[in-house]
Amino acid sequence: MAATFDVFVSYPHEEREWVSQLAMALAERGLRVWYGESQIKPGESWIEGVQQGLQASNYFVFIITSRVAQSNWAALELGAALGLGKPIIPVVAEDVAPEDIPGPARLRRYILKADPV
Repeated sequence: MAATFDVFVSYPHEEREWVSQLAMALAERGLRVWYGESQIKPGESWIEGVQQGLQASNYFVFIITSRVAQSNWAALELGAALGLGKPIIPVVAEDVAPEDIPGPARLRRYILKADPV
């Protein structure tokens, strides 16, 4: 089954405006982007939407903020992406110390979160 999306973006809700800008910048470069705000409609199951989005995407972009480092939901999404064998691309906020990056993401080369445009 061919993937419907190039990238799945995992992010904390307080970053939704930044992620929207990131998704637009990626789309302008020809990539198809899945992120919850755009794909999960009101009343739909968040869990089912995330599962479907992960399965339908080639890459997992993991936005890591200080809040994500403490989030069980983010850990669940990361674990699901790893279980599905998705390549992980960590994007780390500048205020996150390297030791606070979740283990599986810390083992990968990450990029710093900056202006998405």
